[in-house]
Amino acid sequence: MLQVKNLYKSFGSLSVLKGTEFRVEKGEVVAILGPSGSGKTTLLRCISFLEKADRGEILFDEFQYDMTRVTPRQIREMRMQMGFVFQSFNLFRNMPAWRNVTEGLVTARKKPKKEAREIAMEMLRKVGMEDRAEYYPDQLSGGQQQRVAIARAIAANPRVILFDEPTSALDPELTGEVLEVMKKLAEEGTTMVVVTHEMGFAREAANRVVFMEGGVIVEEGPSAEFFSHPKEERTRQFLRRVLGEKQ
Repeated sequence: MLQVKNLYKSFGSLSVLKGTEFRVEKGEVVAILGPSGSGKTTLLRCISFLEKADRGEILFDEFQYDMTRVTPRQIREMRMQMGFVFQSFNLFRNMPAWRNVTEGLVTARKKPKKEAREIAMEMLRKVGMEDRAEYYPDQLSGGQQQRVAIARAIAANPRVILFDEPTSALDPELTGEVLEVMKKLAEEGTTMVVVTHEMGFAREAANRVVFMEGGVIVEEGPSAEFFSHPKEERTRQFLRRVLGEKQ
């Protein structure tokens, strides 16, 4: 469904992605793990063209492009098929929850306002935020804001949703409510790529786990196998550190 080949990205003299190869199949939940600075977020941002890759190729359904030569129109076409959930929510502070969900539907997808409002309420209901539809972001907890952000992402019915550390800005109590929404989406067959430090989510909800370090993928495999029998010593070191378990 989605694949990137030979992906390179540098910021000045700092090389962040070094020929990274990545794929996700329809209906798959892929968790991307790795230490800080390993290139996880940059990978997502290049896939969604929030960052321009230095080199690489992207295949997405019927699209196949050199990532350095895509036109703005082609980028818009691909983005229409992707959702993105940011670490810091990125909600419009001057709009209530329902309008945060409808804004993209009306402005980018030209949905009639009434239809967009109906979709927004359905999505807010899905993430347990229907009773907060009229609340502004400053009136919501971090977990509630992130659930609104997820409602916004799924409202467009994208083919894949990219999550960039969706719980890292939340305290443990609020983290749980966001992860429950994401697990529900996974159970429904939503295609998701999740950069996360939540090992429990990766173990329980992901079909496949990718471990990155130094701008390359060190190891990947089915979730159960990844956690029970990691093949690479660097992967075992990482899991020992984050899980405190003998690998």
